[in-house]
Amino acid sequence: MVFIRDLKREFFEFISKQQRRLLVFVHLDVDSLCAWKIFQHLLQCEHIIYTCLPVLYKYDLENGHIQHINSGIKTIIFINCGSTLDLYDFLSLDSINNNNNTDDENNLTLFVLDSLRPIEHRNIYDSKQIRLLILPNKIDIEKKRVPQYEELFHEIYDDDENDDDDENEDNDDDNQSDDENSTNMRIESIETRNKRLKRQWLKRRDKALANYYKYRTHSYSSALIMFELAYLLSKDTNEQLWYAIIGVTEQLLHGRIDRDFYMEQLNILQSHVLRLNHNQNSIINSNDDNNNNNNTSIINSKLSMDCINIKFDEDINFHLLRHWSLYDSIYYTHDMIISFKLWSSRGLSQLKEFLADLGIPKREYEQYYRDMNIKYKLNIKKQILNKRLQDKYHYTTNTIILPTFLLTSGFTLKLSPQDIVYSVMSTLQTSSSSTTSTSSSIMIDLTQCFSLALSCLNYNQLEQYINGIELEKIYTKKKHYLIETLLQSDKNLTFNNTIPFILLKFDQNMFNSSIINDNIKSYEFFTHPYQTYLFARHALNILISYTSSSTNIIKRKKSKYLKNLPLILIAPYSLTNKEHELIEIVVGVPSFNNIMMNSFSTLFETADRRCGNVAKFVFFDHSVLLLQEQHRQKFIDALMFVLAK
Repeated sequence: MVFIRDLKREFFEFISKQQRRLLVFVHLDVDSLCAWKIFQHLLQCEHIIYTCLPVLYKYDLENGHIQHINSGIKTIIFINCGSTLDLYDFLSLDSINNNNNTDDENNLTLFVLDSLRPIEHRNIYDSKQIRLLILPNKIDIEKKRVPQYEELFHEIYDDDENDDDDENEDNDDDNQSDDENSTNMRIESIETRNKRLKRQWLKRRDKALANYYKYRTHSYSSALIMFELAYLLSKDTNEQLWYAIIGVTEQLLHGRIDRDFYMEQLNILQSHVLRLNHNQNSIINSNDDNNNNNNTSIINSKLSMDCINIKFDEDINFHLLRHWSLYDSIYYTHDMIISFKLWSSRGLSQLKEFLADLGIPKREYEQYYRDMNIKYKLNIKKQILNKRLQDKYHYTTNTIILPTFLLTSGFTLKLSPQDIVYSVMSTLQTSSSSTTSTSSSIMIDLTQCFSLALSCLNYNQLEQYINGIELEKIYTKKKHYLIETLLQSDKNLTFNNTIPFILLKFDQNMFNSSIINDNIKSYEFFTHPYQTYLFARHALNILISYTSSSTNIIKRKKSKYLKNLPLILIAPYSLTNKEHELIEIVVGVPSFNNIMMNSFSTLFETADRRCGNVAKFVFFDHSVLLLQEQHRQKFIDALMFVLAK
């Protein structure tokens, strides 16, 4: 296996000694952008030349590789992309090595840093050109997940290409001796035995691979691993630490990890937060004690204003709380929608009663949170943790209080990683939609997305960050409207005993009838796979909560049945210029009872093979795919057959 055990020596020093330009592929998501910002800092410290290419689709990797393969590049780095592909075959590394007539030492070397699991097994056992980056102290755990080499590869069976030979050839020679006949029988029995053993071995291999690829999960944040590298190189700063915090937070907010795994990564970051901020405060305090002239005082004052400070806090996890009113923030928070059942008039009344129990006047909770009276703001968390209110309104502190870190820098806004994640993802989604609808292809230009999203991460210039927050408000209201429409009408929702999943279909009419005048078309809303998956997951949770609390007895009985059903979301993705062909995005979400066990990658692949390969697996996660509208029903029928088996 080719897991890197020493990130400093086997990875960074390796690329430093090459003294060649690097090619870096960065996936368009928050964790990848944060990992890239940390890695970019390390490259600039060592004056290493690089080319960075953003990717969202598999074909972006292929096109970028073709464009730069003849430019003398010997090292390619993949950030949150590529681990699920057979890179040796996908990039045709064998033909490249043969054409260049290079020895093993001069071959192209690929370093893969990806949180998506499972990793393609051929990448794991390619000891020549592919290297995998994970936390060094987690390598043994990662190895246990992968089938053993002997289970997947066999020196005889892998090379045997005579599977279709006729096992019962007729013997035309009737004059053979008894000895010759017995010899032929022994030879034939040996061949038959070998074929039987091969079939048994192939069956065991297929079973091992099926178990290995069954579920899609996520491992440690790529930004966290990059920060560990910066720490080993003694180039870690609060700025790099902040990017790692944002990357870990994004995994939780987008449902890629559960809260326990989030807390595990948070504990790793906590030690770095204490170390870096303790040193910073000590330096500032020592300088203040030794100030003997005005010039030194001015320098230290400027230093303390420019430095950023990160501290742990149990933050109130209301949606965009620092940029909205308290009422709107609670109203659009997913967990609070479920706890208070805010789709009903009774739920809205309960919300106002809850705010009254918190002791906050109406004029205070309807204005921006940052403008509220300080005495009310200081009392909110204490009141929320009150056991009496928790029992009365049926919520838990885990749904409202989120352990995290907050950043302060001079006199700017106090920043939370949750708000930055929402700002960056809304920027990515909006930039994607602005090019998707006018393109003649389903692919989009990623350069604008990449540059704008990186600007949102800059804590010194908050203009683009604020723009992203405003975009997030628009998308949040749109998502809220769509889910309310689903609950009021079953026209776009199908779930009954005849199909083994909940089918949720959107069309352009739902968007055109929206009461929100935000100019978002149907094929401009579901443009990013992570955002689409998150919407589908929220829709499933709210649907189950809605049916379980319904006054209709039939609907209430269905809630237990719905908890065991997965959800399939089909929505418009892009409208091409070629005959106005509509491309739809299809997302699979596991059932409520097994929400972290997503097996739709293999299910979608099996269904696609059954219906004639009509789907386009353009994303790195195969639980999200693209499909032409005309093939929708064919694919659904095939998926029903696969799930029914």
